[in-house]
Amino acid sequence: MKFIHLTDIHLMAPGVPLNGSDPAANLTRVLADIAAWHQDAEFCVISGDLADEGDPAAYGWLQEQLAAFPLPTFLMLGNHDVRENFLQVFSDHPRSSGGYVQHSHAAGGAKFLFLDTLTGGPDVHDGELCTERLAWLETELEAAGNAPVFLFLHHPPFDIDLPYVDDIKLRNPEAFHTALRKGRNIRHIFFGHIHRMTYVNWRGYSFTSLPSTNHQIPLVPERAGSEYSIEPMAYGVVQVGDDQLTVHFDAYLDRPGRDAGR
Repeated sequence: MKFIHLTDIHLMAPGVPLNGSDPAANLTRVLADIAAWHQDAEFCVISGDLADEGDPAAYGWLQEQLAAFPLPTFLMLGNHDVRENFLQVFSDHPRSSGGYVQHSHAAGGAKFLFLDTLTGGPDVHDGELCTERLAWLETELEAAGNAPVFLFLHHPPFDIDLPYVDDIKLRNPEAFHTALRKGRNIRHIFFGHIHRMTYVNWRGYSFTSLPSTNHQIPLVPERAGSEYSIEPMAYGVVQVGDDQLTVHFDAYLDRPGRDAGR
């Protein structure tokens, strides 16, 4: 089974730049690339920071793009999103009790859990899984039994040695770790937020992250001379087998002849 992972699209109004790039134009290109080469995927997930300022107009534009996109797409919230504005536009998107934008999905004999780590409030950028959300996670993990489980969240529970994002990671990682221990067969965890391609093994659980589709966070800020950098964009093409998980990081703008066959 194959699925697609995107993250940190940071939409503004179409044509409005952000950190030297056009988020809407960039998302248009990535969706076209996925539609051209990966229509056989089961689904696509975008793991947060959908709209840079939580603008309803940006969510409306995203809804229009996804209406013409061939893959079912699950959306998640990040620290730049506004839950109320998102739900005004995506009123039928799955959610848990309490109005949190988190849900489970079954495919290929596995369970996929999409978490809502948005804390909320102006200028609050660290993540949170409150008691209610953690209880939902524990219930879903217990119900999965021995089935393979894949988790998605925006905020990681660990540092990656970049103070810019380490200061705004998931709050109370110990509570998250306690909840994870309810799972019998957690195969992998996908996250966003850090605008970089990483692999992390945290307390025995494997995690991967992706670059943003708009702008990146430099590994060495002093070398970049800025808190943002121009580095390759990429999306994840994930292959799930009985005894193997493969994550391809597709730098879709940087291969020769990328428009061939369209």
